[in-house]
Amino acid sequence: MIRRYFSAAVAALCLAAGSAPAQTASTGPAWPERPLKLVVPYTAGGQFDVVARMVAERMGQTLGQAVVVENRPGGGTLLGADYVSKSKADGYTLFYAGANAFAISPHLVAKMPYQRSDFQTISLVSELPMGLVVNASLPVKTLEEFIAYVKANPDKVNFGTSGEGGAQHLLCELVKDRTGISMQHVGYKGTAQVLQDLLPNRVNAACDGLLAYAPHMKSGALRILAVSSSQRLPALPDVPTFAERGIPDATVSAWGGIMAPAGLPPAVRQKLHEAVTAAVNSPEVRQRISNDAAVPRTTTPEEFDAIIRTDYEKWGGVIRKLGLAGSVK
Repeated sequence: MIRRYFSAAVAALCLAAGSAPAQTASTGPAWPERPLKLVVPYTAGGQFDVVARMVAERMGQTLGQAVVVENRPGGGTLLGADYVSKSKADGYTLFYAGANAFAISPHLVAKMPYQRSDFQTISLVSELPMGLVVNASLPVKTLEEFIAYVKANPDKVNFGTSGEGGAQHLLCELVKDRTGISMQHVGYKGTAQVLQDLLPNRVNAACDGLLAYAPHMKSGALRILAVSSSQRLPALPDVPTFAERGIPDATVSAWGGIMAPAGLPPAVRQKLHEAVTAAVNSPEVRQRISNDAAVPRTTTPEEFDAIIRTDYEKWGGVIRKLGLAGSVK
């Protein structure tokens, strides 16, 4: 791979010496020359997917080429991450990364199909607080009432999440551990599938990001009991945080950001960073992310790396305390 980029650089320098139009050695002629692919390791319609599509559209406007979203759900985001890890480091295949892929799964999965070193960071896109949502037919209106109800009906209440072993799953496990309740987990491949069973009360509760659930909260079909942010969300000012209800450990967020296979040419990485930050910082995208109970946030690659390291340690401690380390074979 190094020899390939070195050869490309030499060729570009030779062209420049021969009065060819100026171009950066690492990008080649006018990168990008064709559409890019953004792999989203979640099903279509969920909060990560919706945000990724907004950002991809704006990135395409900046880069002058379409950024096409390709959903590759499954394995707690491992399938999508593994696919991207084995893709060419040319900037045409990107990954919409979350904490699951790099801060959680390495602790849960006994044999990882990829390594953190297989990827390069571009920029964070958003932080996504999660919440505990219940079917409105459940006779509870507050978190305290929910805990009391589950204690009175041990193992009769079930909860769904959009991926076993993900941040959403661990949030509910944290709540269980800190409150002493016992309920059954049902894992799905994505938020859309959770909703299919939550709305008719085939599953009674869910821990997840909140975008896809919002219309059903407004209709009265679902009820949100608490959010995992450090402060109440502007989009949900009447919903308390877990910390307010006595569970400070449940102050956690999922996050989404853009990454690429390791070995990306520096000039390509810079162009991608500029496109991502321009997309997220556009007034329309920032407003939409905020309206969807998330927090828009861009970073340098180095800041993104630091977030991953911090979350790796944080989630690792949670997973070990819950006795889940290496539990996924």
